[in-house]
Amino acid sequence: MSKPAAKISGTGKSERTREALLLAGEELMGWKGIEATSVRDINQKAKQKNTSAIGYYFQNKEGLLQAILDRRMVPLDDERRRRWDALTAEKGAKGLTLRDLVEIQVLPLAEAVLAEPAWRNYVLLLAQLVSAHGAPYQHLWRDKYDKTSGEIIAAMRDHMPTPDDALWRQQVSDMITFSIGSLCERTYALGPSGKTPELSDTHYLSHLVLTATAILSVSQ
Repeated sequence: MSKPAAKISGTGKSERTREALLLAGEELMGWKGIEATSVRDINQKAKQKNTSAIGYYFQNKEGLLQAILDRRMVPLDDERRRRWDALTAEKGAKGLTLRDLVEIQVLPLAEAVLAEPAWRNYVLLLAQLVSAHGAPYQHLWRDKYDKTSGEIIAAMRDHMPTPDDALWRQQVSDMITFSIGSLCERTYALGPSGKTPELSDTHYLSHLVLTATAILSVSQ
């Protein structure tokens, strides 16, 4: 399966500097925490002697965070759309199962996280942003990158046994929290050296999808 590629623009030394800052900010804010990471930390990690580098490229740390989201969330949305269109063409819109929809939603990020260390840094950062503690930053991403996700979740609703909208929204929130949290735990298990965890990637992904589907299938 293909995986989403990070969005990159520009060329030359300027783009290499920008890229270094993006990767350094993503790694430090992912592992240390957004609030615990300073602009100075990011500059040092990116090996930038110019202390105003982040200001020049991104204005401030929040601007850097916005650029990281753009770099990751845009291709994720595109990959979900590609998979959804392909599966719909194969099965028809009414032929998609709840598990099909969960796979379309969950696997693009999960497969990227398992394949590339940089995406592991990102999922640690994402976990902070979607939590209650990330509320000050949710304006950076909410309703900006998730058009396809919104349509997938709306399609999931047709498969749900519960008529209660509040409960449905909680189930969706729990599914997302579980999926991202599980990927964070997988990232910690892999560690910086990328060691081999006990459960194979294939079995892990199957478990992830099955559990996420089960969360959405619970009825009261």
